[in-house]
Amino acid sequence: MAELEPIPFPDLVRRMRREAETSRSIFDLPVKKWWIPDPELDFSVSHFGRRAATPVGPAAGPHTQLAQNIVLSWLAGGRIIELKTVQIDDRLSIPRPCIHVPNVGYNVEWSQELTVEQSIVEYAKACYLIEILKATRAFGLFPEGSEAGFDTIYDISVGYDLEGIRSEKVTGFIRALQKPQLHFRRLRAQLQQDLEPYRRIKMPRSISDCVTLSTFHGCPADQIEAIARYLLEELGLHTIIKLNPTLLGYDEVRELLHERLGYRHLELDRAAFDVDLQYDDGLAILRRLQPLAEERGSTIGAKFTNTLVVRNDAEIFPTQRDPYMYLSGQPLHVIAMTLMQRFRDDLGFEIPTSFSAGIDAKNFPVAVACGLVPVTVCTDLLRQGGYGRLPAYLRNLGRAMKELETSSRDAYVLSAYGHGGEAMWETFGAVPGADYFQTDRQACENLAALKDPLPFVLRSFAAGRNMPRDVLLIHATRVAGRLNGRDVVRDLADDPRYHAARNAKTPRRVERTLGLYDCINCDLCITACPNDAIFAYRAKPVDVATEVLYGGDGGELERAPGAGFTLGDAHQLAVLEGACNECSNCEVYCPEDGAPFAVKERLFASREAFDREAHLDGFYRDNGTLHARLAGVEMRLKVEIGLNRAAVTGDGLHLELTWEPLEVVKAHVSGQLAGFDTATLWRMKTAWESIYRADVPNPVNPSPR
Repeated sequence: MAELEPIPFPDLVRRMRREAETSRSIFDLPVKKWWIPDPELDFSVSHFGRRAATPVGPAAGPHTQLAQNIVLSWLAGGRIIELKTVQIDDRLSIPRPCIHVPNVGYNVEWSQELTVEQSIVEYAKACYLIEILKATRAFGLFPEGSEAGFDTIYDISVGYDLEGIRSEKVTGFIRALQKPQLHFRRLRAQLQQDLEPYRRIKMPRSISDCVTLSTFHGCPADQIEAIARYLLEELGLHTIIKLNPTLLGYDEVRELLHERLGYRHLELDRAAFDVDLQYDDGLAILRRLQPLAEERGSTIGAKFTNTLVVRNDAEIFPTQRDPYMYLSGQPLHVIAMTLMQRFRDDLGFEIPTSFSAGIDAKNFPVAVACGLVPVTVCTDLLRQGGYGRLPAYLRNLGRAMKELETSSRDAYVLSAYGHGGEAMWETFGAVPGADYFQTDRQACENLAALKDPLPFVLRSFAAGRNMPRDVLLIHATRVAGRLNGRDVVRDLADDPRYHAARNAKTPRRVERTLGLYDCINCDLCITACPNDAIFAYRAKPVDVATEVLYGGDGGELERAPGAGFTLGDAHQLAVLEGACNECSNCEVYCPEDGAPFAVKERLFASREAFDREAHLDGFYRDNGTLHARLAGVEMRLKVEIGLNRAAVTGDGLHLELTWEPLEVVKAHVSGQLAGFDTATLWRMKTAWESIYRADVPNPVNPSPR
């Protein structure tokens, strides 16, 4: 199984800086695909007493495991970032492939693939990298005045049972993110020489004080409540309980999924509904925990929803041992929104409500209007365009706000479906001190109709009012969001864009086999990769004859015509092995027959990884030596450019070469390498010059001179 290997912190910093300078991009995401804050629009939200510049972010999943993933999510506009779920078992054996998103989404990947200690370091690295981007305005690529759009919140995600979460390993992970100073000091110490200026950047006292709890399907209700109590009481965390779509009940989910949406090919398992948390138990847990959270000065909330268990399709996940796979995307959106609305209506009081199920650019403004914070996304970012899809969410929200002549997210929620006045009226009766206002309905309507009611609310709660200054507006937008949700959900299942017939189309294919070089250069695999493992490089096109070398009986060298070496296009692709977990999402979107992660040139980040993955071909650079394993044979290339010479050595192989032009001038070939084709030399030369000695940065050459 592919093993992730985090990229060293200094390499990430140097690559960010150099990419920004040379190509106006960071981690292959160009500036034109970033979210650039609009000074006329305030998307910000209050989340557990802190401000986030937008209500959107990546859900815990493949986009929040490695530091570079988290940075990409931030550049694209994510400001409430849910870190990938951590559990006590950090040596999982995950089936490959594990992600399949040709239209709707399926996965069998649900927890971190790094060790818990590695996860702590990756999250600290990500936080530090984002603070560097804030302090430098992304090395000058963000315009002056964009700092108001930088406020970011990180949300811990943990699972899956009480014993594991109370363990020293998982509790230690949480405490490390609550007080990360030791890890920040260790990262600072790595910033030497040209990176020393970044040692002075001020870091936050805490990475996170909030957590989303994810539990196993079938986790008993009393254990879910006990875990939440532990997180609230012992660790002092604002706590969100992620609820499963099974709460809606087997009959209603089947009715929505099969009858109304048309996904009859997806087989539900009634037993999964029977053993999962039940609807009334979920309500009761939140009702009991609410006063405890208030007493502790924390917050309890709910997230809708986890993925939906369906019967595994062996054609999609042939190595999955369990009989299940997990559904996400368009059908889950309808199910989760239906559950969310019913739950909020029945609960009897307002709680923070976050959401993640089938969110995309079109329905994101609607989800925001429902008062959901945050609105997180995963499946849509696995589609064509990847992280670059996220800014369209905020552009669409901006258009919706301008249509209503509102300038803030809060005003938009109050205005979107005309329930702002009713929400203010209900809020005046629920929030202590709100009777200070003239509480007639016309006054409520007037307040809700303001383009931005926040300044009015703050002025009204003048000095002497003993409450947080924006508590009224937070409550009002939650009420308005709940009321708006009734209008949204009522007709949602009738919308054809969520139906099976509309979501049966798969990515386009061509009748062509993917090769090492010269694919159709669509670059869909680059954006489909959640780990930024696939990247493009520029090579020198070449078409040359090659030779096959044999050792003669008397020690002399014999030559015969070889297969030749052809590289037709300058634009080529390669894969960083330590960032690739072989999820196969690139294969889904590649128009040709083949998987880019398995076919394209593979580069190892360390000697340890090169040795560990001895069954895989690829390259590794150790200072001035290029180590290669090609067709299972290990070789070393040493180039002396100034002397125009090079040497290739291996077991039974010693070649002395001129570098320009590439020619063998002296050779010893024996054993398994008898019959050595010099096409291999051209492949090594291409990797050395075009990747490791390139003029533009990449994962294995982060800061070219």
